Order: sequence, then structure tokens, then C-alpha cells
Amino acid sequence: MRQAEARLRVVFTDLRRAVDDVILKHQVTPDELLAAVDWLQRVADAGELPSAGILFHKTVLKGTAGAAYAHPEKDGASHWEMEGPAHRPGAPVLHTPAVLPMRPDEPGEPLIVRGSVRTTLGDPVPGAALEVWQIDANDVYSGMDSGDFAPLDIPNDSTGVPADNLRGRIIADADGRYEFRTVMPGTETFGLATDSPLAALIRALRLEGRRPLHIHAIVSADACLPLTTQIYFDGDPLVGSTVEGAIPAQAVRETVRHEDHRARGLDRPYRTLTHDFVLRPAPEATAAPRR
Repeated sequence: MRQAEARLRVVFTDLRRAVDDVILKHQVTPDELLAAVDWLQRVADAGELPSAGILFHKTVLKGTAGAAYAHPEKDGASHWEMEGPAHRPGAPVLHTPAVLPMRPDEPGEPLIVRGSVRTTLGDPVPGAALEVWQIDANDVYSGMDSGDFAPLDIPNDSTGVPADNLRGRIIADADGRYEFRTVMPGTETFGLATDSPLAALIRALRLEGRRPLHIHAIVSADACLPLTTQIYFDGDPLVGSTVEGAIPAQAVRETVRHEDHRARGLDRPYRTLTHDFVLRPAPEATAAPRR
């Protein structure tokens, strides 16, 4: 208990200092402070205070689960992102160029994602594994139901959807290059009740109760630190106003629309997206002399 109390004092002291700085910077008035406290009181009275942690949950995870990929600006490493509850281990292993498992009539605009995996030293990573998963165009994750997202109330009825739909573990080639075909993802909601005090607070903050379009990925390779990340899409208005916090610019990628679908064996136009993953060598790997 003494250690927990000491930790509380340290964190609260810094939090108090940060709040003080914000108050002074914006010259917050007593009435504005009381209004902010009133918002929190209404959220607490509605029993939504635990759910309000979603506003800071990703930041907390960045300092813990994502610590190995902190400060990507120092060496060009890819940014870290939270795994989220929709991950299911054991995705089918596919070799590049791959097609994610999908239904014959899978809804959504076809999307081809390609790029390379390299280290922060610039070396390609042959045979790197990219485990990817995403929500489908109907806003459903395969192999999940709403209870898997508790305590958030996120609707997800995957009845009739194959368990591995739009999930795969893609193995890069000898040069660290990868490619897979999927579809443009749908939109994931945070599951907030529209008439709740927390939802009202989020609307007042001009934030969205939905996540930007995204594709999840866990990238791993020998002698490298595993990376959990996400790819986002340029032009998506949700990128700049999501509840979870700012989306790094390096994670947002442009798609290019193509009309030559028949050459690709497709029945409709498709999009392409290029994204490179940059992994940090494991400490023991960087300690060894390079030849």
C-alpha cells in the first residue's frame, strides 16, 4: 500500500502541475472550472466514469505496452498502436502476394496493400510476418460478438461470417516485401449511448464516437522488436477528431483508385495503398557486431 500511495503522490503531483499549466495558459475562470467539474459529475452519476477512460486509454498503453516503440521520431521506427479487443490469434498463414480470407461476394471496394518491412538501420527484413485484421464493409469483425468488447457496448453480430474473414498472417518475401488483397474497411464505433452524459461531453468536445477507417497489424521478425500498429486512410474526416487521441501523420496513407480491374481478375475498380513498416532491432541484435 505504501508503494501505491507513493506512486499516487508522484503521478498526482505531475498531473496537478500539468492542469495548473493549462489553467494559466488559457486563463480558465472559476465558472469554467466548475463547469468542467459538473461535466465529470454528470458522467460519474450516470455510472460512465470507467468508460470515460477511453479518452486516455491509448496514451496509457503507449507508455506501457507500447514503450518499446516510444519516440519513433528519433530513428524513423513505425508508430505503435493499441491492439484492441478484435484481435484473434491463429490467423491463417499466407505467403505474399496474398488474398485475405473473404467471402465470394465480400462487400466493399477491393483494396491492395503493399510495401516493405525494414529495420531502422535500413536493412530489409526477409520473411517478416504481418498479422493483419480488420472490420468488414458492414462494420463487423469476424469471429467476435458484442460481449467480446465489454465493457464497451459495441454491436458486432458476426453470425454467418467465417471466423477468419479478413484475417491473415502474411509472410514477406526474401527482400522483405509484402502484398495482400482485402477490401476497404468499414467504421468501428465506440459503443457510447447517444443519450448519455459521456456522449454529450464527447459531442461538446467535437469528438467522434467512431474510430477512423483502419487496418490492424502486428509485425514480427527474428532479431526485431514486435510492432503492433494500424494503417489509416487519407481523406477520412474521422482521422482528426477521434475520441482516442491524435493519429500520427505517418500512419495515414493515400489510396489510389484503379479502373483496370479485369487485369487483376476483379469484377470492379479497386484501390492500392503503399505502407512500409520499420522495425527496431532487438537490443541483443544491435549489441552484436554487424558484418
